[in-house]
Amino acid sequence: MEDSMLVEILKEMQKKYMCIVEIERITREMGDVLSRNDRESVQMLLGMRQDEMNKADVCIRNIEYLLSALSPEDSSQVREWLNGDGDRNPDSPMATKLAEKGMSIKLALKRTIEADRHISMRLSGKDSYYQ
Repeated sequence: MEDSMLVEILKEMQKKYMCIVEIERITREMGDVLSRNDRESVQMLLGMRQDEMNKADVCIRNIEYLLSALSPEDSSQVREWLNGDGDRNPDSPMATKLAEKGMSIKLALKRTIEADRHISMRLSGKDSYYQ
């Protein structure tokens, strides 16, 4: 597997990570704004969060495009690293960085979902998406 391809995938993963971290920040800010009952700000934050989600989707599409250029076996292995659940240890420093970035994204998503769950439960109670 070429390191140059892994570098390009890592660049897209870094962009995706930055989007996910921004989504997490906006989600937490939404919780603060909701506690002040500021509906106008919530609507603005929802729009900002959607913009970041759209950017993350572009990164995902770019990563998929790059993965399609790899052999099926290499693509499968890189996907495991990107999802933060590879069984095989990365075999190069670049692959290690990919696996670490995948784990970082997984953890940031977990924190974001938990914050979103808290907001949803507080707003919707038993009608929440998370019920």
